[in-house]
Formats: sequence, C-alpha cells, structure tokens
Amino acid sequence: MLTLDRPEVRNAWNPALARGLHEAWKRLVSDDELWSCVVTGTGAFFSAGLDLKDPPVNEAPLAMPNLSVTCDKPIITAVEGGAIGYGAVFCLLSDMVVAGQSAYFLYPEGRMGAFQGMMGGFPGRLQYKAGLQWIMTGARMPAARAREIGMVNEVVPDGTATESALALAEQINQNAPLVIQAMKALALSTVTKGPMEENFRNNQLLARIVASEDYKEGVAAFLQRRPTQFKGR
Repeated sequence: MLTLDRPEVRNAWNPALARGLHEAWKRLVSDDELWSCVVTGTGAFFSAGLDLKDPPVNEAPLAMPNLSVTCDKPIITAVEGGAIGYGAVFCLLSDMVVAGQSAYFLYPEGRMGAFQGMMGGFPGRLQYKAGLQWIMTGARMPAARAREIGMVNEVVPDGTATESALALAEQINQNAPLVIQAMKALALSTVTKGPMEENFRNNQLLARIVASEDYKEGVAAFLQRRPTQFKGR
C-alpha cells in the first residue's frame, strides 16, 4: 500500500512525494512478492494536486501510474474527500478507483489558466461528452457521477474507501498473478493514449539517448576525428 503522507497540505505533491511515487512503481514492478497496489492519502482527503508553493516540475509525470514505469500489476486508488488537479489525473490513470460516497473529483485548470495536457487523454478512459463537460467547466464531479462515466469502480460509505480497495486487491490476489498481469497488459495496450502520454514515452526514449555514454563517445570521437567505440550504454 502506498500512502500520500502530507496531510498538512491535503497531500499535495512536492518533488519528494513525486520521486517517492516513481520509486514505488519501480519497486512494484521488480518485486515478485508484490502482486497489486493500493494507493491512499493520509487523513480525510486524497490529494489537492500539485503543491503550488513547492511544485514538482520534471518529477510530476514520473509519479503517475502506468506512465513512466510499465506495470502489469493492478493499481487501485482509494479516494476520500477530494482528488483535485493532478490528483484527479492520478485517478484517471489508475487501473481502478474506489471512492467514498462524499468524495469528489475536480480539474480546475480551465479556471486557473494553467493546463499541462495530462488530462487531455481522458477520452480513452471516460465517456467523451461527459468528460469534456467536466474538465471544461471545472466543476466538482461527485463520486456517484464519476462512477457513471467510468472514473470510479465502486462508491462505498465514507471512511471505508481504503478498506474496500484493500479487499478488492485481496480478491484479485486470490487469482493467478501471471494471468492477472497478462489481462492488464493486454487491456491497457488497447486503451487510446493521449498526446501527452505518447509524447512522454517518446521524449523519455530520446532523453535516454542524449544521457547515454554512447552519445558522449560519439561527440568526442567526432571532435577528435577518430573511430567511435560504442558500448550500448
């Protein structure tokens, strides 16, 4: 279980929290003892999104589930209170969401005049017209409505979202893990990705080349007018 643990700022994301999530995804993928993951927030609020006083700049996309780290294991998010901005995007990209009945989802970027594009890929995961109305108006979407349009799997009594998400994870964990992982991998491969998702993967691929030893070797060999000695790293 992963817990967003900054209750003093309603679990808003700063660079440290974003890096922690990224490391958690890598551990989830690499540890064969881990079959699924439940994400929750400390206190009665899931997440207020980015911490505007200490925002993660380059780290924020790395923290998103199923984005920076390819993961075939189910990621279930438990939402109490609110999921705002990047908190709402996080829920969108999760595999499943369990929400308390008073929980809500809010994407206020249109009202703030700030849009980084991550929510632009919602049509692959939500009903198009309903989702477009939600992100364009910047209105609160109650948990019940979120379930109607595909954001939420289950609406449960307030205060029980984490318990219910853990029960769901345990139910899934009773099944063959390799089958579960294949189910997710195949299903996720059919989901239409938004431009930011696609560009993120392409940019990461190109960034890896620029950061490689071979890139430095190629530049040095060109400047020194000598044959290259590439090592594939």
